Amino acid sequence: MSKTLVTTPAALAALSLATALATALATAPAAAEPPPLKAHARPPGQNAGAASSPLMRPGRSARYWTPGKQAKAKAVDLPLSATGGGAAGGAAERRSVPGAKRLTPEGDANGYARVRRPYTADDSSRVTGRLFFVNGSGRDDSCTASVVRSASRLLVITAAHCVYSSPDGSGEGRWHTHFAFVPAYDGRADTARQREPYGRWGGRRAWKPDAYTGRTGGDWNSVYDVALVEVGGRNRTLQDTVGAFTPLRNEGGRFTISTAGYPGVLGRRPYDGRDQLWCLGRTQQAREEDAEADMLAARLAGTDARTGRMETYNCHLAKGHSGGPWVVRGSSDLVGVLSSGKEDGEPDGNSVATALNLEGYGAIVHEADPQGVYDSLSLDATGPDGPVRRGGTATVTATVTMHGLMAAAQVPVTVTLPPGASLTSVNGASCRRGDRRAECTIDVIHPGRPVRLTAKLAVGRDAGAALPVTMHVTSTRLDPAQRDNSAVVRLRTAG
Repeated sequence: MSKTLVTTPAALAALSLATALATALATAPAAAEPPPLKAHARPPGQNAGAASSPLMRPGRSARYWTPGKQAKAKAVDLPLSATGGGAAGGAAERRSVPGAKRLTPEGDANGYARVRRPYTADDSSRVTGRLFFVNGSGRDDSCTASVVRSASRLLVITAAHCVYSSPDGSGEGRWHTHFAFVPAYDGRADTARQREPYGRWGGRRAWKPDAYTGRTGGDWNSVYDVALVEVGGRNRTLQDTVGAFTPLRNEGGRFTISTAGYPGVLGRRPYDGRDQLWCLGRTQQAREEDAEADMLAARLAGTDARTGRMETYNCHLAKGHSGGPWVVRGSSDLVGVLSSGKEDGEPDGNSVATALNLEGYGAIVHEADPQGVYDSLSLDATGPDGPVRRGGTATVTATVTMHGLMAAAQVPVTVTLPPGASLTSVNGASCRRGDRRAECTIDVIHPGRPVRLTAKLAVGRDAGAALPVTMHVTSTRLDPAQRDNSAVVRLRTAG
């Protein structure tokens, strides 16, 4: 089984410690079991919660991250895989993404290419930036983050291991401090204004799912590895200044995505944190065998480990890109943040992202953005104005609308008929149709862009005087009002 890699120096050190511990445990007597992982277990069906950091001073954090400190962040190189082979000879011999799997135009052996400068010229590269912080061990570190739509207009999204971790040798997690987000960061610029074209935004508070413990071997690459950071305000908000991605609720699956970020291995140009790099990939559901820790955390929390994460074999992550956005190609739909992947040097490199899932993102977004409206779905149904003839046909239409800030994937809609009527077709979504019930799935729905489903039905000659047709859209617990998720069209019959 391939190893996985989390992409901050503190986590790499913890990974080495965990490997040593695992070796010791393997040779210990059977009775000498390790202590249980603190995965914040919840009974099945109980809603996930959020944890927040202490309040911080944005101005102090921004001042801490001088150009000199930025340049020295993330000085620890990636570990070489114990099973990868061929990597000890240096960077030129490192095997990663095979040529046939590279989709990025002019992509390198990892599948990445440089983003065209200036980063201010493109919506995606402008929204993406480098997130600096002091980790739980007190060392200067960085990840990638991006601006995500919110009512506060001050939120950036990243991986949970970028805001919270267990210091070396410690079993208890600690919040990182001194967050500073630099959108469109350009570490090779000649002037301060070019290096930080939109300034340095100090962090005020961070949020993570309370089920995220930060312990290597527990949930550091799980469905909970997602976080939000609120930055301090100015005359204009961060979102007004650079724009934002639209969060797209999903549980993983197949997308064509582009991801950008700041891999930060000092001395390994262009992977030294000074360039924004990007990669094009096709995703699939993350496989169970790559997520043993995730499986354990999911079992303890009463969730399904096969959902909530996705992977690509077209891009091989590098340290510093953690938290980088996975955006549906050709759109502003954010479907996940980079979390983990195989160690450097393995021949079939990959990247794994935490989807903007209900257990992770859904757990933190309402706490971080209490004024925001998320996953607010409504359904309106219409039918013929006059009576329908027995033995004839009728058409009813369901209009499904998403309100607020979030888009959603794989939204279920059902159409149910009473006795005396039967379905002949349903259009507008992918449907499994029976005689009197259709179970449909809307691929993607966006705020302000309604989706219409049209059902054609046959009216039996023995139909009653009234035929109630029920239509329902399923939303999640994020929906503030689910009373408008169902509608009934009452058809009157004649003849």
